[in-house]
Amino acid sequence: MTGNDSMFTSLEDPGDHEHVTYGDNSRGKVIGLGRIAISKDLSISNVLFVESLSFNLISIAQLCDLGLTCTFDKNGVVVTHEENKSFVFKGFRHGNIYLVDFSSKGFLFKANKLYDMPLH
Repeated sequence: MTGNDSMFTSLEDPGDHEHVTYGDNSRGKVIGLGRIAISKDLSISNVLFVESLSFNLISIAQLCDLGLTCTFDKNGVVVTHEENKSFVFKGFRHGNIYLVDFSSKGFLFKANKLYDMPLH
């Protein structure tokens, strides 16, 4: 989920997705649902566009559903294609958060290995 509508390659009405609840029990209003490209040949669908969300959160489950493998260690994460083991992207660990910098795309995803993020 993200609060940046410029990241979407397609964006539509969110349907039944009205709000998301964060870890502190506060809520964010969902204002769209769409698709975001994470590489030249891969994109994630069903990404929520959430009003006033300050960070971009990526679902590890959605990456795995795309046929990717996410390998975490104490220093970072490496994401590869499950089938042929080719490299997709890598990230680094900062405290309990794993960060992936897609600076060429102008956005930063955060993935927290320790908590299951409620995306939808």
